[in-house]
Amino acid sequence: MVLLIGQGGFGAVYYAELRGEKAAIKKMDTQAAKEFLAELRVLTRVHHSNLVRLIGCCVEGSLFLVYEYIENGNLSQHLRGSGRDPLPWSKRVQIALDSARGLEYLHEHTDAVYIHRDIKSANILIDKNFHAKVADFGLAKLIEVGSKSLPTRRFAGTFGYMPPEYARCGGVSTKVDVYAFGVVIYELISAKEAVVRADSSGSEPRGLVYLFDEVLNQPDPKDLWKLVDPGLGDNYPLDSVRKMAQLAKACTHENKELRPSMQSIVVALMTLSSSTEDWDVGSLYENQASI
Repeated sequence: MVLLIGQGGFGAVYYAELRGEKAAIKKMDTQAAKEFLAELRVLTRVHHSNLVRLIGCCVEGSLFLVYEYIENGNLSQHLRGSGRDPLPWSKRVQIALDSARGLEYLHEHTDAVYIHRDIKSANILIDKNFHAKVADFGLAKLIEVGSKSLPTRRFAGTFGYMPPEYARCGGVSTKVDVYAFGVVIYELISAKEAVVRADSSGSEPRGLVYLFDEVLNQPDPKDLWKLVDPGLGDNYPLDSVRKMAQLAKACTHENKELRPSMQSIVVALMTLSSSTEDWDVGSLYENQASI
C-alpha cells in the first residue's frame, strides 16, 4: 500500500510498507539533486534518537529517500491542524527539549558541525509517544571543526525563521538554527505561524518574533497571556510559559553572538521540564564559553 502523506518544497512524501516495516518515502524532483545529496550525506553520518532515521535510498529513474515512518505527523499540524486536540503544555516543553537535543547533537557531538538551515515546526516530526524528531536535511550545511561560520551564495530557508544576519549577508553558522529554534518555541507557546497574516483590518503581516518582542520588552510583560494558545485554556503554568518565552527571546537576539548555544538551551529546557527546580534566563550567559 502506498499513500500520499505530504508535499514538500522538493517533492512528495508517501507512506509505504517495505518488508513489513512502515516507511515514509520522499520522491524528490530531479532538479533537487543537491538537496538529495545533502540529506543523504547528513543522515548516513549522524544517528540520534531525536533525528529522523534514514532507512535507504534509490537513484534509479527518480530520486527516493526512505525514512522511518513517524506516526503523528509534524508539529505544525498539531499546533494548527483541524480535528486535533491541543497539545498539553507539558508535551510542548518535551517537544522543545527533544528538538533541542537533536540540534545539540548536530552542533556539538559530530566530527564536523552540521547546520540544518531549515528548522521550523513543519520539519519537527512527532512520534506515537509524542516525542520529537528533527527532519528534512535538504538544506543542511557542513562546517569543518574549528570554523565558526560558512559563507554561502545561495539564500535558502523559510521566511519568518531566518535571522537578520542571514537575510543581510547569507553567512551561515549554528546561530542560524538557534534563531529558528527560538521561533519554534514561540509557536509552541502561541500556536501561531512564524509570520502572522494580516487580519480583516488590512494590517501588514508581522513576524512572531516581533509580536513577542512587543510584549517581552515591557518592564512588566503582564500581557504575555494574550499570546498563549487559546486551546490551552487555563491549563498551563504562566511562570513556565514566561520562562519559555524568555528562552525564545534569547534565541532570537538580533546579535547572533548573544544567542545561547544549543547545549545551553538543552540544559535550560531540562531544568524547566522539572517542576522541582527553578531556572532563570540569566543562567544561559553565566558560562560565556558555551555561547
